[in-house]
Amino acid sequence: MNLDGTHQWLLHAMDIYDKEGLYPGSAALGNIEQFAREYRLSHITVTLEQVRGVLETILCGLSGRNLKIEAGNRIFTDTETLYLPVAINRFNEREKNYQLYKVTAVHVWAQTWFGTFKRPTPDAPHLSEIIGNFSDSGRALKLFNLLETFRLNACLHRELPGLGREMLELHTPPPVHDATWEKMIRTLEASQATVIETLAATTQLYHRQLAWPDAFLYQGGFNLNAAELTIDQRIELEKSQLQAALNAIVEAQRDAADDDDDAARAQNVDANVEANQDENGAAQLTLDGEPLFLPPDTGRLLSSLLQDFDNIPEHWLVPAGDGDDAQNKNKAEDAWPDDRREPGAFLYDEWDFRRQAYRKNWCVLREMTTAPIYDDFPENTLQRYVHLVGDIRKHFEVLRGEDKILKAQPIGDNIDLDALVTAHTDMQTGVEMTDRLYTHRRKQERDLAVIFMVDVSGSTKGWINDAERESLILLCQALEILGDQYAIYGFSGMTRNRCEVYKIKTFEQNYDKDVRARISGLRPQDYTRMGVTIRHLTGILNQVEAKTRILITLSDGKPDDYDGYRGDYGIEDTRQALLEARHTGVHPFCITIDTEASDYLPHMYGHASFVVVDEVRKLPLKVADIYRRLTT
Repeated sequence: MNLDGTHQWLLHAMDIYDKEGLYPGSAALGNIEQFAREYRLSHITVTLEQVRGVLETILCGLSGRNLKIEAGNRIFTDTETLYLPVAINRFNEREKNYQLYKVTAVHVWAQTWFGTFKRPTPDAPHLSEIIGNFSDSGRALKLFNLLETFRLNACLHRELPGLGREMLELHTPPPVHDATWEKMIRTLEASQATVIETLAATTQLYHRQLAWPDAFLYQGGFNLNAAELTIDQRIELEKSQLQAALNAIVEAQRDAADDDDDAARAQNVDANVEANQDENGAAQLTLDGEPLFLPPDTGRLLSSLLQDFDNIPEHWLVPAGDGDDAQNKNKAEDAWPDDRREPGAFLYDEWDFRRQAYRKNWCVLREMTTAPIYDDFPENTLQRYVHLVGDIRKHFEVLRGEDKILKAQPIGDNIDLDALVTAHTDMQTGVEMTDRLYTHRRKQERDLAVIFMVDVSGSTKGWINDAERESLILLCQALEILGDQYAIYGFSGMTRNRCEVYKIKTFEQNYDKDVRARISGLRPQDYTRMGVTIRHLTGILNQVEAKTRILITLSDGKPDDYDGYRGDYGIEDTRQALLEARHTGVHPFCITIDTEASDYLPHMYGHASFVVVDEVRKLPLKVADIYRRLTT
């Protein structure tokens, strides 16, 4: 191998060491001959990292729940994650290897969308129980997989004919000459065929000594235990969420009731609600046969449940009271295993500047809810800074009503003297004079989305934490005047396995007493691992519709964590995360009270993208003004 190949071999071994430990990493170093063979095929090889973004976009455009993509030794899905090969070099053409990735990913997605794991009700037996009834369950599962592939192929050809043509280009199966197999395949290719027909065909063919058709090139496999564990955990959570959503719908119906009859109908809604699909196949709830308006989250929740079951049990459609909701939520949370794949845990890469490569899925981040404290802190802050609040209100109201003067307009309110002088000069030199001689005053619309990323590490204990909370109270007052979209998150954690962001105010929430109580309850925690938080909040920010997106960090020092995330390593990962944010169109800015920040912030943020507040007590006085200047 050349120098680049040697470098890739070392990175490959180090990645395995990061994920699996010392002995697998050492084995990867020792297996250099196999790596060299694969490296020689690198000009035709397509890796998962190269196509992950494209595949995720394709899957996002398809129906169903959002699915993650991970590398695996086998091709299968647990109904929430697709596991695909690390690399594909089956064909001598790179484009065909990419097509194989795409077709394989969609085919595995088809298992989740076209009902491979679907059951009539939650009490019906799992697929593994049915397959386990055969004397040779391995052989039965292999036969079921092949038959289900025929059914899914037909579904994809009907729903996605373009992809169906690509499937045939990659692998055209030889004709089946056995009459029994032909009959079974025709049955499975019918539009009304479900997994029930696949299981029936498996039972009929299992006991017959017939030759099987060849497996398909893009055909995935099954990990039934992983799929069923994920399904059981998900439905426990979704059941409680559905009942909570129904409770909100009932309350809304009660509020909207105009007379006693309507109120009585709302009181009995749990007896009249049904879950079904409309004529377009979309999930819906009906009350006495009439469709109910569903918020987007409730619609997605219902669609997810109807992917798992033909019918949602009636007792699931009973609205939960506040106590029931809390109890169900605790049960659902207890059902999830405490590991890196738990729901609500986000995995992020981390940049290692020494390797000049990312450590894959290195950090585990969880969104936490800040415990509210309903005290007098917000009111005391407003009273303490009463004169500043008045100045903020005055300046920000002017900013809200500020007009933009457009120059060189064909019609307008006043003469544009600069344009008039230029036109007169043109006329004197024989050039035709323009008619754009006016200024026009136009209302300047603010189209901003801002996230405030607040450092709540242990080093902020005392005055710094108080100053941060006071700054947030004053900021919220100003932002409510402007009407800008904004969210507030705290961040801290300890080691890469426990990175935490604390939800204080999301974009969807109004600034109310609960948000003020969460600001009041914001307390110092542990360490300051910044890169993973920037990556997570950048993702949230990019989901908001806005012309300008800004990520503002309030911090008291440089990146630091217990497990060695400090010095050049922490600074370089944070810088890389900021570069990634800028690449997506997010504008990062930092407000810090670290007097030594000029030694490292220019390298991380750039010379014009940070400000140092030299005294902690001045922070509440400065933050609103900095925001005003930053967003004008």
